Amino acid sequence: MPLSASAYHSLFEADPDGLVLLDSPAGVVRECNQQFCGVVGRQRDDLVGRAFATLTSSDRDVASALGGDDTGADTLVVRLTTGVGDVVPVELRTSTVELDGDDGGEEFVLVRVRRVSSGTHEPELERKSKVVDEAPIGITISDPDQEDNPLIYANETFQDLTGYATEEIVGRNCRFLQGEKTDPDAVAAMREAIDAEEPVTVELCNYRKDGSEFYNRITVAPLYDDAGTLTNYVGFQYDVTEREQYRQKLELSHNLLKTVPSGVFRTDPTPDGTFEYVNPALVSLLDATSADQLRGRRVAEFYVDPAARSDLMEALRNTDGDQVRREVQLETLDGATKDVIVTASLSEDAAGNEHVHKVVQDIAERKEREQALERYERLVTNLPVGVYQHTPGPDDEFTLLNDAMVDIFDADSKAHLREQHVRDLYVDPSEYSEFADRLLDQGFLQDEEFELETLAGETIWGAVTAIAREVGGETVIDGVVQDITERKRFQQRLKEQRDNLDVLNQMLRHDIRNDLQLVTAYADFLTDHVDDEGREHIETIQEGAMHAVELTRTARSIADVMLTTDEERQQVDLANALETELDDVRSTYSEAVITVSGTVPSVAVWANEMLGSVFRNLLTNAVQHNDEEIPKVEVSTTEREETVAVRIADNGPGVPDSQKDTIFGRGEKGLESEGTGMGLYLVKTLVEMYGGDVAIEDKAAGNAGDDADGAVFVVELPKAG
Repeated sequence: MPLSASAYHSLFEADPDGLVLLDSPAGVVRECNQQFCGVVGRQRDDLVGRAFATLTSSDRDVASALGGDDTGADTLVVRLTTGVGDVVPVELRTSTVELDGDDGGEEFVLVRVRRVSSGTHEPELERKSKVVDEAPIGITISDPDQEDNPLIYANETFQDLTGYATEEIVGRNCRFLQGEKTDPDAVAAMREAIDAEEPVTVELCNYRKDGSEFYNRITVAPLYDDAGTLTNYVGFQYDVTEREQYRQKLELSHNLLKTVPSGVFRTDPTPDGTFEYVNPALVSLLDATSADQLRGRRVAEFYVDPAARSDLMEALRNTDGDQVRREVQLETLDGATKDVIVTASLSEDAAGNEHVHKVVQDIAERKEREQALERYERLVTNLPVGVYQHTPGPDDEFTLLNDAMVDIFDADSKAHLREQHVRDLYVDPSEYSEFADRLLDQGFLQDEEFELETLAGETIWGAVTAIAREVGGETVIDGVVQDITERKRFQQRLKEQRDNLDVLNQMLRHDIRNDLQLVTAYADFLTDHVDDEGREHIETIQEGAMHAVELTRTARSIADVMLTTDEERQQVDLANALETELDDVRSTYSEAVITVSGTVPSVAVWANEMLGSVFRNLLTNAVQHNDEEIPKVEVSTTEREETVAVRIADNGPGVPDSQKDTIFGRGEKGLESEGTGMGLYLVKTLVEMYGGDVAIEDKAAGNAGDDADGAVFVVELPKAG
């Protein structure tokens, strides 16, 4: 006959063992007594409604116990997890009971829980528990029967290692320690081994609660019960952070030695010390093909001066510091000599053996720079122009000067000149301020001319070229000063001469020409008042006056040329300039026959308003120096891709070969050459100013006209556009 609920409750609470009443077969706690609450350290409200299996380390053991019949199963020793995470070993016995209910009798599983007695398993279990809890490595236990194989135990070392407390660990899969640098391949290998119920060891980068990294060597192994059934996984975590950091540093050092551009090697301090280790840079430095070619060879063999190595070793033993640096010469395997700096340090290993570590730096480029700088400094020192450096601003003090600066400013010495403010050397200090402002704004100024004052009070002219640049975060001005006093004086004299020439030009244009025109006019007037003999004299006067007028025109043109610069070239219509002069010469020399072969092209050439003087002088020359009764002149043109040639041929006596190079006054200093006059000199001067050329051809070679006598003057001018 089933017990009543009230009767069963009284017995239930009075029993000295912990009792748990479970729904069958779900295994959910329906009721428990205070003794059981005390065993697991939990409140009754926390237990009722909870699956009993969640309180144990193995669902399979509980399932086996709950599946027994009502005669009572064998005692089962299991470990229960308390509310604070401790593990308590207990004995379990189960039985089936029937209790009265509203709908009749209901069957339940009664679980009797008793702490393991001190006379049986408890001492051994306590010892084992203490060993696990206090082990110097992290130990965890997981339950594969629960979803996601959560941890159900973590010892103190694991908690210290990760920074997490028990309640933050239990119930979570161990992957919560993983992070950004965790190797996914190692995680996959561990997962595959767990799935296959095989032990596995991997190293992972994990993360503590505070986010810091640590390296963890993890071994996970499956645990089985006596029946061979998997019950748990145990994990062992070894903190290998220091070892990993050391490995990374060692790897970094190795990579640095392989890639550093300076040679590195290790040897011993004895006179016969050999290369024990060499990096690739040293192999290259010493012209070796491999490290093996150097290892085992005496280091001293590579010193140009073997005593330099022994001196280095002696200095290394006597130094108060950690290192010794020496500049030495080494001889490579190819026989080349190299300038290097050797930095050496002495150390002793754990066995007491001494080692010398050396860093070898090739300083060939530095030596070349030093030599180049030395040459530059000598050059700057000996330059005939002043070279300086100064700081801008209120102080504007010189920081560098060469000897020429001392000479230019009549200083007693460089120190004397350094005492002066830069602005005080300018006649107008405001010009310096304006120049400095523009220089700082633009960065570079060239050939700026200023009036300067020497320390002796003399005014000179200087052309200044300067650059502003940054040196060590400070702006400096580097400059060059050229004394152009003589040039300025020459320019002034030249200006005065040009002014005088301009006055002469005005005289030629007006006064002298007007007087000659009066002579011609009065001569014409006297023609009707003299006899035949007198007329011959009048004609001579008229011819001389006409030649004098032409001479003044040529002289005026030469003066214009001397007052003209090359920059004044412009586009000039060739046909217009040539035809204007043809008409003028035809009018002046009516007895001459002047013709044009073909058509003068209407093309622009580079010239100026004096181009007409070129053609007038050549046409006049062809008529005046013609010995025929009727002077004949033929003009022709030839247009080419970039130039236009104008040929002026006459039937005169021609020009001997011996005079063709001198007829234009070529090679002479003035107008006193053996040429035929100023007109041709003017032609040559103008044409060359235009960028063209003038030459003389034999008439036969030029094929101008039917007569083989005479000369052909060829003017070649550059086309514009």
